[in-house]
Amino acid sequence: MLSDRECQLEIEIKLKVENFDSAIAKLKSCDADFVGDFLQVDSYYDDPQDSLVNSDRCLRIRKHICDSQETIELTYKGKRENHRFKTRREIGLKVEKAEELAEIFAGLDYEVRLVFEKKRSIWNIDNCEVALDELPFLGEFIEIEGPDDETITNLQNKLGLAELVHNPKSYAHLMEDKLKQLGIKDREVTFELALKI
Repeated sequence: MLSDRECQLEIEIKLKVENFDSAIAKLKSCDADFVGDFLQVDSYYDDPQDSLVNSDRCLRIRKHICDSQETIELTYKGKRENHRFKTRREIGLKVEKAEELAEIFAGLDYEVRLVFEKKRSIWNIDNCEVALDELPFLGEFIEIEGPDDETITNLQNKLGLAELVHNPKSYAHLMEDKLKQLGIKDREVTFELALKI
């Protein structure tokens, strides 16, 4: 999660898992710090020409909901850089009102293109953030974000995840692919929607 404002290089891996049981056991046995459980609602914006997605960039408003408390982040992510793991420049800041920000985007011809929910449990260990993510239609993933490839790889091995292959696609791209595969036209993807289909 972002502080009031951050500009940094995001380095992370995304691993598909069947469930979180063994990872949670490993995190606990390694004395990882549990940050909390969150419901995140991610809204992705683009112009009518899809200029951002076509150039591998993104503009996102994210709502973090935890114990009825809500925080909002605005994030811009640049193009992926040529690294072993997914690496890109990220600029983010906390904002107070998502609705007003969306109105500003609309005035600049940026409209919401995709919204989806995600359940995320966050842990900190070995200078890395570990996110246990569940998404409607996509299932369970573990993301490890850290300062460099070596630190991330070492933690991946430490958590018993060495055999899993990194998926370089963003959740937004994975969700778009899944919606097309399932023939779903909805642009707001919730856990409730997944239960109905």
